[in-house]
Amino acid sequence: MVKLEQNYRSTETILRAANAVIANNRGGIAKRLWSELGQGEQIQLRVLDDEYAEARFVVGEIQRLLDEGASRAEIAVLYRTNALSRALEETLTRADVAYQVIGGAKFFERAEIKDAIAYLSLIANPADIVSFTRVVNSPRRGIGQTSLARVLSHAASLGIPVWEAAAQPEQVPGLGAAAVKALGRFMDTMAELHKLAGITAVGAQTAATDGEPEAAEAGATAATSDAGATAEASDPAARDAGVPVGDLLAAVLSQTGYIEALEAERTIEAQGRIENLEQLVEGGRTFDAQAAEGQDTLAAYLQEIALVADADSRSDEGLVTLMTLHNAKGLEYPTVFIAGCEDGVFPHSRAIEEGGLEEERRLFYVGVTRAMRQLYLTHARRRAVFGAQSYGLRSRFLDEIPADLLEEPLAAAFRPGAPIGAQAGWSVTAGAPTVTARRGSTHRSWGGPSSGDSSALGETREAVSVANHFRLGEDVVHAAFGDGVVTGVEPGGVIVVRFAGDGSERKLMAEYAPVSRR
Repeated sequence: MVKLEQNYRSTETILRAANAVIANNRGGIAKRLWSELGQGEQIQLRVLDDEYAEARFVVGEIQRLLDEGASRAEIAVLYRTNALSRALEETLTRADVAYQVIGGAKFFERAEIKDAIAYLSLIANPADIVSFTRVVNSPRRGIGQTSLARVLSHAASLGIPVWEAAAQPEQVPGLGAAAVKALGRFMDTMAELHKLAGITAVGAQTAATDGEPEAAEAGATAATSDAGATAEASDPAARDAGVPVGDLLAAVLSQTGYIEALEAERTIEAQGRIENLEQLVEGGRTFDAQAAEGQDTLAAYLQEIALVADADSRSDEGLVTLMTLHNAKGLEYPTVFIAGCEDGVFPHSRAIEEGGLEEERRLFYVGVTRAMRQLYLTHARRRAVFGAQSYGLRSRFLDEIPADLLEEPLAAAFRPGAPIGAQAGWSVTAGAPTVTARRGSTHRSWGGPSSGDSSALGETREAVSVANHFRLGEDVVHAAFGDGVVTGVEPGGVIVVRFAGDGSERKLMAEYAPVSRR
């Protein structure tokens, strides 16, 4: 047997690191790659505070390399799962660095993300026909194309907004009994979400914004800017009355049954879509925390999303490449970044639980050997996992690389002493909720009983019960806003909290907000 061990792509330093890691696997044929390209540069290892700091570091290094004469086409950023691309994509867009996503859609072009944004767009602008058409039967709720066409035709013939027509399904000519019932349930849910957003004057708003389908051909996301602005203009109190964007997103995904439908699929692909939606919710909560006074509105969020989603990635100087490690096989780049090197992220928690660690190590080996000259490995002290700020250990694969091959600033070295938790290394902040299919249930309980048969009254009582856990004057802490005190408890599971950091007073859905007692 002849072993093909000479590598013509990577430097000796990169190959030594790859050899050291893969040597920990028991299976396979032992082989040791070598190169005649010289030692090359040390591998750059960095620990950052969170996923946003990690993204800023990666983009900052990319900009420095470009300034030094590198081409965008020579740079790749790899990650274990698609959900990790959100912070990177947002940061690249704000830095005006053109990029492409290989083997999948960009974050805001993914179907589940478009669906969630379309729900928000419809809440902000009930006259948005494009958004209504997208979400009315997503997830499937028994409203087919024929029924949808009759609703749209009825709205057009009367000259009324589609929301108004759908809110009275029994008056739509030719609509069957099953479709009437399904559409009624959908509109009841949307009306509840509309109130959560603090937008109550639906009739006045839609009358002012009744648009034609042709005006929204750019898609639900592109139309969100004007839609949100109209919603705020029609109801000046909307911002003060509405819950934060992150909580609203979590409520949308839960109450519409979207997460529940993905859970029911019980596939790896569905789990990936759930992780993408969790990242969207986390992005909404970050927006809530970082937005300036008076700018933390649904309209402002939709405007920001539209700018990121519509960013033009074309460039005459090539594109930075983003992709999962699975899609990187067979490719090579002079400079490679591997982000998210934490236990539970890479190696993935599912692989650790199911005994697939050796396959994860082979995947890490593939990622390392994609680099020709420069390799960056990054990990974060904390990361939003399943909707909560969590603290984790750096990837065990990093500790399998000889120290003399790594360049890591001493001040940044981070080796937490906390033990690896049952969920593969992550210690989730107590009291922080997740995106759930039904209130009070976590989407990770794949084999548990479904609560889909619970009534709306029971769900409302449960939400109120969650809010009643908090008392006036009680000290609380929010994952994004920090320390605060409860100043009010309102019907529908809403608590009012005054935060010490900026003195703001915010209404939160106790069931969805990442808030807990101190």
